[in-house]
Amino acid sequence: MDLKTFLEKNYSIDSLNKVILDLSNAAIKISNSIRNNYKLENKKETSQNVDGDKQKPLDIFADECVFESLNNSSVAAYCSEEQDGMTTIDKNGKYLIFCDPLDGSSNIGNNISIGTIFSILPFYNGSIENSLKQNGNSQLCAGFFVYGPQTTLILSLGKGVHSFYFDNKNSQFNILNPDIIIPKSTSEFSINSSYRRYWNDKVKNYIKNCEDGSDGIREKNFNMRWVGSLVADASRIFERGGIFLYPQDKREKNKSGRLRLTYEANPISFLISQAGGKATNGSIDILNVEVNEIHQRVPFIFGSEEEVDIFLNTE
Repeated sequence: MDLKTFLEKNYSIDSLNKVILDLSNAAIKISNSIRNNYKLENKKETSQNVDGDKQKPLDIFADECVFESLNNSSVAAYCSEEQDGMTTIDKNGKYLIFCDPLDGSSNIGNNISIGTIFSILPFYNGSIENSLKQNGNSQLCAGFFVYGPQTTLILSLGKGVHSFYFDNKNSQFNILNPDIIIPKSTSEFSINSSYRRYWNDKVKNYIKNCEDGSDGIREKNFNMRWVGSLVADASRIFERGGIFLYPQDKREKNKSGRLRLTYEANPISFLISQAGGKATNGSIDILNVEVNEIHQRVPFIFGSEEEVDIFLNTE
């Protein structure tokens, strides 16, 4: 079953379905461009985005693809990680889009999976500020595309999580798993351990307990996995469980975390919660975190529910 048929069969809001289909068309263009321009992208860098991250030509191309795909949808406004602020599309539109057009783009030269993350929220006409400051619980839909050995989509409209793969022959997304459930327990953790010296005691103790394996208080062995591409690390957790940690650390004391709340943490957390997992900033559920500004950063821990609870209860 293709994506269009799946949406028509299971979800009745045609305008929202169209936004998703338009985003999928943008993803096909981005995926093709990545495959066809790999050699060029491996060498080029152009500028920096608002957060100071280096932009490659494909970052800009992906942003343009997503934006252009939404011009004929019921989208009121678009917020991109690559842009300073909100861009109005249709003042009478119904939806607000937050998007990381090319997550993990620094990995292009290493041929590692990268992707597009998106979040769809209601847009309140006459109240732009209220629209922009909705927390993650207000999301109508969230998802991400992964550009790797296969191009895939993980999607939720609030009734479970569904995965799709791109069928090159027919140029369409087909259903892969209609109901993803994250295992409750795990023996895998994902963290950049090179920052250990900057972690707080809670994170240090949790990771040490995992590393001690069957000789320690956890009484079982763990594996560590770290890709350094959020969509790749998240995909693995949806497939087989695990816990991902990008905690607050002491490198930049004026920043509360590294990953962006609206573009990355909220959409991934929406998907995680719909699949039976858990996501937190270390204190509260990510979906309850107040949005103060669109490029806000947060600590981000998510994955198998039981393991996230064990982390939260570690002293």
